[in-house]
Amino acid sequence: MKLAEIQRQILGQFQQVIASHRLSHAYLFAGSFGSFEMSLYLAQSCFCENKTADGLPCEQCRACRLVADLEFADLHIIEPEGQSIKAEQIRALSEVFSRTGMEGSQIVVIIRQAEKMNATAANALLKSMEEARSEVHIFLLTENENLILPTIRSRSQLVKFPKNIAYMESKLEEAGLLKSQASLLAQLTSTVDEALSLAKAVWFIDGQKKLQHWTDLIASQKLDEAYLYLGSLLEVFDDKAKQQLALEMTLNLLHQKGQKSAMQKAFKAIKYWKQNVNFESSLSLIVL
Repeated sequence: MKLAEIQRQILGQFQQVIASHRLSHAYLFAGSFGSFEMSLYLAQSCFCENKTADGLPCEQCRACRLVADLEFADLHIIEPEGQSIKAEQIRALSEVFSRTGMEGSQIVVIIRQAEKMNATAANALLKSMEEARSEVHIFLLTENENLILPTIRSRSQLVKFPKNIAYMESKLEEAGLLKSQASLLAQLTSTVDEALSLAKAVWFIDGQKKLQHWTDLIASQKLDEAYLYLGSLLEVFDDKAKQQLALEMTLNLLHQKGQKSAMQKAFKAIKYWKQNVNFESSLSLIVL
């Protein structure tokens, strides 16, 4: 994804920050649409060997290419190991925070899915942030900033990365998807690649057809039939990730059909599901 196409306004704001030498110590990037790419661009601005007159990265020099390939020595990327980011991963940064860079004075740390830090890891990061030198820049990437420790949020500048729906729809249609499917997948996914992968998945194609039929029954007020049809949905949406997609698709389809009352029930179903009510019971709220 090209930042100038998907997040033109945010890119322009950060280019002004770079030009005026005001890049902050820590940022919290909320939303995945271009946030990682922006982090790498800002890392390039720190390490570039051939900056423009405004201090912007050339994106072509050795350092810029290594950053783009995630191979620059003073760029450190932390991601979940399994289901969480562990304290050991964050503690390993302590030495990084305390020393100068291997190729210069600056160091950049990017923590992806930062909301997956366990409590010990979050507290370890907070301690490291307090002790880090000014030449260290930290980018915390998350889908939900409210899941980040409040004391870490307070020490970071929050930047929100809204999804560019029109861009995604356009790219998906260019890739051969029908307009209706492109519109749906643009709502459900965070990247074009993720959307195209889903569009080819057999389980997703099957599940989409079944949800279409199920919401048709709801729209026709055939609620008894809709209730009996739940078993067919359970066969397809058999894990948490798929169930979340199913609930989001249900909302989207009910909205398309103008089913405001059913949509309100769907919102309630999603709330219950997030509170660990099982998937079947949550869905049944929509048809009972």
